[in-house]
Amino acid sequence: MRFRYNQTIERTICPKTVAVANSPAWLIICLIKSLNDWLGLPHRVFYRHGDRQLKIGYEVLSFPTDELAENFGSLVSKIDQTWPLEVFGIADSGELIGISFAGDGDSLVMRQQSVSGVWFDELRDLYLTLLLPDIKAARCLFDLLRAVEDGRPAAAMEWEYADFLEQQHLACIDRTLSFCYVYFEQDCPDDAPLACLLSLTLEQKQKLWLLFLEKRIFPPEFEWLWDTLVNQCAPNWIEWTLSLFSVLEQLNIQFICRGSQFELLDGLGKRLYFGVDHTGAAEQVLMKILFPLNQ
Repeated sequence: MRFRYNQTIERTICPKTVAVANSPAWLIICLIKSLNDWLGLPHRVFYRHGDRQLKIGYEVLSFPTDELAENFGSLVSKIDQTWPLEVFGIADSGELIGISFAGDGDSLVMRQQSVSGVWFDELRDLYLTLLLPDIKAARCLFDLLRAVEDGRPAAAMEWEYADFLEQQHLACIDRTLSFCYVYFEQDCPDDAPLACLLSLTLEQKQKLWLLFLEKRIFPPEFEWLWDTLVNQCAPNWIEWTLSLFSVLEQLNIQFICRGSQFELLDGLGKRLYFGVDHTGAAEQVLMKILFPLNQ
């Protein structure tokens, strides 16, 4: 977004934090996470299909512009050098104020662009617009920031984004996994499998069940899930249960139980062979959902 302002006023600020060298994608994730902590509320991220721009907003009653500059000006300036990043706020009068930063190191120039030419110490409703190099990058970063918005420790990304994630140093590519996982603490945590399980959406859980039931592929994510079940700490268990029954319905698989015997029949009436004697993690998870009272 580009607006015509009549006046630009600037002040020199001493930043409290200086942005370190890193990929712009990782810097924007750090910026948004830090703003969430500073403002005490999660962001909202918006994306229009086919666009290269993301919009990120905070509906706040007030924020001090000098603290914004001291804490985040260096980071905004660093990102803006690679990906155009604009910052806006609203004055009490309703006037739109553009905020920009320039410089690095111990000195930073903060500029306020407005129609009135008045310097504002307090603004409300912080808003950012970010222009990405291409549509795929915008879609990828949108999904990443949605995961941050939801409070997930990681994001499970589709493989179409692997090249971008690798270029931005966001993920170590492991083709044995069903998704490309991005950890928001950057370094791989000790409980990485649990973080990955927490990152999965309901739709992604359905995809894992489809891989298993339709294509007879055994996703390693079920190994992680079975380990958490053994330790009685399976995350979002209801989603795994609901996603399974959704896939059974989608594939027209019938679950028939007669006494101590049961059958799974595919859409053609052909029996699918699963049972407690099967040792695969996906099969064991399947049995646990179908027979929750059995230990």
